[in-house]
Formats: sequence, structure tokens, C-alpha cells
Amino acid sequence: MKIAHLMSHPALNGVATSTKTLIDQQILAGHEVMLVHAHNSWIEKQSFAGPVKMLESSFKTLPADLRSTGYPIRDWGRTLVHAHGSRANKFLMIFTLADGAPAVMTAHARQFQIPWRFAHAVVGLSKQTADFYTRRFLVSPRRMHVVPNMFDAEALQPVSTQLRHEARERLGISQSTLLLGAVGLIGPRKRQVDMLRILKKLVSAGLDAELLLVGGVEKEGLSVPGWQELLADPVLRGKVHLAGHRTDAVALVPAMDVFLCTSVREEAPIAPLEAMAQSIPVISTDVGNMVDLLPPERIFAIGDVDGMAQAAASRGRDAEARASDGRRDRRTVIDKLAPGAILPQIEEIYRAALGRAHDRGWKHFKNPADRWIPDRGR
Repeated sequence: MKIAHLMSHPALNGVATSTKTLIDQQILAGHEVMLVHAHNSWIEKQSFAGPVKMLESSFKTLPADLRSTGYPIRDWGRTLVHAHGSRANKFLMIFTLADGAPAVMTAHARQFQIPWRFAHAVVGLSKQTADFYTRRFLVSPRRMHVVPNMFDAEALQPVSTQLRHEARERLGISQSTLLLGAVGLIGPRKRQVDMLRILKKLVSAGLDAELLLVGGVEKEGLSVPGWQELLADPVLRGKVHLAGHRTDAVALVPAMDVFLCTSVREEAPIAPLEAMAQSIPVISTDVGNMVDLLPPERIFAIGDVDGMAQAAASRGRDAEARASDGRRDRRTVIDKLAPGAILPQIEEIYRAALGRAHDRGWKHFKNPADRWIPDRGR
């Protein structure tokens, strides 16, 4: 199969990393891949598991832009096109109307957009995601498929004493403190202000605890109610480490004892998976597919600072329980999100999309029979 991926996100984020993992696994499975990417994007600079045909695009839907991107996709002989990101979705909507290309879109976020109605299949990364779109009649239940992001946990090492020591030394953080942490853009959606509240409860209870936040700050991030006041609170002075945007974020996760996810909305967050794969226990709000990956005692309602603080404190006082939780989390990611388990589900979605499409672009294929996906046991 010849799969053209449209990836309109230029920055390093969960959409970019999950798309790269999918491309790598499709190459290893024997598919041919074209990656249509934004200018100067993170993903275009990565090494892949095999050859990838690269094409830069503005993702604009002006006639000239449609031609400069659409013709190369068509002439390459695409089997189908898979879009990631709102601009990619809009481009694919126009392209599939003009070319008849079978269109698959992954819902990496919840957005009211017309393009969803033109996809032959939509990948919802969690049941919460799928329910959002089907309840609002943006996607019919028949075209919505729930499949989480695949994640190659085996590519990351479980945390070791040495890795923990090196990460903390790089950050200038004491080796003895209980370190809570998170990776992600600081702002109202991920609600890191609740992490400050959790930290204050732990410190007030007598725990030697600190907080590490890796990620840039949204424009709205600094104006979140309570954020500036908590940062200035004498109880937290010197205990909050704002590392900013880092390209080595994954390598800093071993510094953490507990990873926090306090988000108000997620679909299938990648950063908690990176922690789980490294045997760092995760405590999360009930968002996205986290409820499918964590035990009930580590899933909390959005804003339940007291509950999350108690869970963090109990693990802070019990290193053995913390290590046991970490081992369980790593095993869960390996068992449930391994590429070998997820890729066949994606291929089944592709087969469904091809069956629903009225492909007018078949005459451009080098081998017209390739517009159908034969089941070769992949």
C-alpha cells in the first residue's frame, strides 16, 4: 500500500511523535510512505525506519497550493491519504473532493470542523474522543473507529539509579527530594496550576517534595487564576523548577518519582506514556484513554487536588510501592499499545476507508489494482 501522510504540525508534540511512530511501523510492515510536512518542521528532520518520500507543503487550499501538493500525491500513485492536524484535514477535504482519494483523519484533538464529514474514516484516539464527534453529528458512528496511539515502550529504558542521578544532576535538583513532574505546554488545558496546589499540600504535610515542569508556556498560561500567586507562595519557594521547552524532555523524565497529568482535556496523551515506559508511575485525571491504562486508584476527577495529592503522598512515602506501580505501568504500555497490536487495527480502518471511497484517481496508479488493499497477512 502507498500511504500519503499529511502532517501539518510543525513543532515537536504528541501529534508529531505519534505520526512518526506510525510511519516507522508502516515502513517496517512493507508499505510505501510519503510524508507531506510543513516548512521547517520537527518531523521532516527525523530519521525513519526506511525510505520516505518527503514533500513540503503550505497546506493552504488556494489553487496554486492545491496543485503543488495535490499533483505530486496523485502522481506518486497513493492508495489513500491520512491526515494529522487541522490544516491537514482541511487540505485533505478539498483534495478528496477533487481527486476521490480515500481519506482517513486522526482526531488528535476535539474541534468543530467541516472536514470530518468528508473523511471515509476517522480515528478517535479514545472513547471520549469518539463520543465527542458522534454526539455532535460531525462523524457518523459507522465511520468512527476507536484506536489509541501506538507506542513503542521497548525503545525506552526503565529508570535506573544512574539515569535518575544523571537527569537530576543535569537539572540541578537534589537527589534526595521527592520529585513530582510533568511534560507539556503550560496553560489552562493541562492545568499545571493544580500541580502547584498538589505540591503545596505535600510540602505542608511535611514531605520534602519539589515539582519539575518541562515545557513552554502558552500565552494564557501565565494568567491562569492562582498560577502567579502559588509561584510566589513562600511555602513553594525554591521547590518549583520550570525547565522550559526542551528537546531532551524524554531524557529528563527519569528525574521524576511521580508523573502528574492534571489535564482538563486529552485524547491520547503521549507524555504520560513516555513516563510509564520508563517505569515512572503516573497519576492522572480522567481524560482520554488514561482510564484504560491506569488502575482506578490513580484516576481522579478533573480538579480533584486532594485525591491526587493523597495518591502522590502515599507513593512518596513508600518507595517500594512506587517502584511496583512503575513496573506495572511499563508492562501495561507494552501489552496494550505495542505497534504489533495497534498496526493491524489501523490497517483494518484503511480497508474500511477504501471500501467507502469512490476513488476517481485510480487511473494515475502505476498498478491500478493497488487501489484495493489485498489482505496479505499484514
